[in-house]
Amino acid sequence: MPRPLSRLQPGLPGGSALSGASPSGRLRRAAAFGVALAAAGVALSACAPVHAGAAATVGSDRITTGQVKDLVQRTLADPTFAAKGGADVSSVQREELTNLVQHKLLDLAAAQEHVSVSDGEVSTQISSIQQQEGSKELLEADAAKNGIAPSDIRDYFYYNLLEQKLAPKITTPVVHAAHILVKDKATADKILAEVQADPSQFEGIAKSQSTDTQSGANGGDLGTVPSIEYVAEFATAVDSAKVGSYFVVQSQFGWHVVHLISRTSESLQDLATQAQQSGDSNAQQVVGEVMSRYLESVAKNAGGISVNPRYGTWDPAQAAVVASTGSLVSSAPSQPAPQPVGS
Repeated sequence: MPRPLSRLQPGLPGGSALSGASPSGRLRRAAAFGVALAAAGVALSACAPVHAGAAATVGSDRITTGQVKDLVQRTLADPTFAAKGGADVSSVQREELTNLVQHKLLDLAAAQEHVSVSDGEVSTQISSIQQQEGSKELLEADAAKNGIAPSDIRDYFYYNLLEQKLAPKITTPVVHAAHILVKDKATADKILAEVQADPSQFEGIAKSQSTDTQSGANGGDLGTVPSIEYVAEFATAVDSAKVGSYFVVQSQFGWHVVHLISRTSESLQDLATQAQQSGDSNAQQVVGEVMSRYLESVAKNAGGISVNPRYGTWDPAQAAVVASTGSLVSSAPSQPAPQPVGS
């Protein structure tokens, strides 16, 4: 997403990675926009070279090397940003190219969802934030601290508003599930047969046999959360299983006997509001991850993202241009996660 300004209100909150101390805590993915995912594999594959003179292509749209150069020069030339000292030109190039790619994706998403932002809306937003900052000069100084040149502030708020308008249209599954975690498939299959025959046994078995003692103490109940919080295998299973069913799925933590109690969906706008109100870092991470996944799907539908190796490679997990290992790569679909069995 566009770089947040320290005292401004970003369109969608972000956060840092977290880890849990218990299996049910660690079962949830350490997911955040801008950091590598702890549990999801990211497949990268070779693709056709980008068009001549392009820093990157998003589908059939080109981002030119000249665009990147202009942005980098404006960023590095800003006195406030330059005062930070020791700016790595390569990292600034990657950051600016990342923003240009994300802007292309947001433009594509806006076209698909039939949303737009007017010049008047941007002007109103800038005026409001400028009043909060105290002056135009203070706004520009705050922007510069975050690598945004004065001439790019309008673009920043345009895409910030575009994200906000897209947020109500982006949804993600929210599930209420319970599980019994065991070490091997034979035990999981045995428990599955028992709870399918007599569902009333689930809570007692979870308390006595689950190696996840935290959820086990609650009869295996994991609560109601966006499924994207869970590691890939578990998330795929609860997203595709029939509500009310019992099934087995394997993850890095062992074998789960799962009861899918309910599944609904929630908009990114609602998730963002809840995250802002609660101040919960995990909720903020989920917002960033949902948006990142959405834009990744937009990229795939458009034909993928290719980055000139001069700048780096595109990492869909981070939704960013990262330092290259020397080969031109593009995002490709990950291998499908294991499906639930016994539903």
